[in-house]
Amino acid sequence: MIRFILLSVCAATPFFTLAQSTTVYKCVIKGVPTFSQTPCAKDAQIITLKDINVIEAYKSSTPGKGITDSSVDDYLEVQQIEREIKRLELSIEQSQKEYAAKKQQIDYMTQDKANRLGASSIADAIATKTNSLKQAYDASINQTQQKIESLKQRKQQLSQNP
Repeated sequence: MIRFILLSVCAATPFFTLAQSTTVYKCVIKGVPTFSQTPCAKDAQIITLKDINVIEAYKSSTPGKGITDSSVDDYLEVQQIEREIKRLELSIEQSQKEYAAKKQQIDYMTQDKANRLGASSIADAIATKTNSLKQAYDASINQTQQKIESLKQRKQQLSQNP
């Protein structure tokens, strides 16, 4: 019977946690607070720190708000969406710069080049080339802006999920 009781106590011991604590000594040396495991001066102040169960402390700090895998996944997806939006916005800026550079090249058109394009004047050739260039870049920029809008909508959906 004694063996059974002893065996039960030994088996149950890991399931019971005793409040352990750590003793720290606080001293003020030359006006600077100093902490030590051993008394550092005659007037050392004893401070007792209880060991904290991290899991229990976390549970109590977030009552009713347990972090789930889906919320972590949503957070990571929102971060990815934000990076993608920034990348697409930079792509739009780059496209606008390219358009401006190509438009400037078109503005320097010569009569010979206009004649090869079959235009009646330099102004007509410039207008024709500018229109086709603008249509190409506008289509690309509009498509990128639509992607950004759909990403923003997805981000908003993820942010609204509890």
